[in-house]
Amino acid sequence: MEYRRNFVWCGVLAWLATACGTTAAGPGPDSPTLAKAAVNGDGQVAQSGTPLPQPLVVTATLNGNPVGDVKVTWALLAGAGTVAPVSTRTGSDGTASTNVTLPPFAANLTVVATATGLNGSPVLFSVGSSGATTTATFRVVDNEFQPQDITLKAGGTATFTWGTNSGSHNVTAVAPNTAPASPNPPPPATHRFPFSFSASFPTPGSYAFFCGVHGAPGTGMHGTLTVIP
Repeated sequence: MEYRRNFVWCGVLAWLATACGTTAAGPGPDSPTLAKAAVNGDGQVAQSGTPLPQPLVVTATLNGNPVGDVKVTWALLAGAGTVAPVSTRTGSDGTASTNVTLPPFAANLTVVATATGLNGSPVLFSVGSSGATTTATFRVVDNEFQPQDITLKAGGTATFTWGTNSGSHNVTAVAPNTAPASPNPPPPATHRFPFSFSASFPTPGSYAFFCGVHGAPGTGMHGTLTVIP
């Protein structure tokens, strides 16, 4: 009797899941579709360290009609920079958008727009920043430098910053370079967090570095600063 009751309940739950469109198969033909809007901002390239001139825009539709109040989440899938806002809802015209601020160095970025339960989600945008900057910042976090690689103009300054919850990391230059290198002894032995130090780079070239505790030249916690004329 108990087996039969469980079997009946399983059948009811399966029917409800199908009726509500919540099966593991994902969105069905009656689900709205997420896609890039007609004017969508994809493929933009702008000067490093600046906002993109146009927002990135997606649209939600069902049978060719706009669908409003759909939650769209925006995130950087690859590359540095920022997106704001990170969460939006489509308006009565079915569109939602976000703005991108480029990192202060040349880079290719991938921005992803996600709407749960919609066909076509996620939607990917490819944008980029061109040129180098005279100032750059590496964040020293758990077992990595963020970003790992930066392009800097000759004569520029790179700053390494440890946040309040940073671990015990140092910056060691790869020979024959002597910079960048954190103070000796490195933090936190002589400094309280947050902590930062800066180094200037007047000469073009490639300046590799690593954390002597969690990395080695070219592996583990490491990075590269490329200085161009």
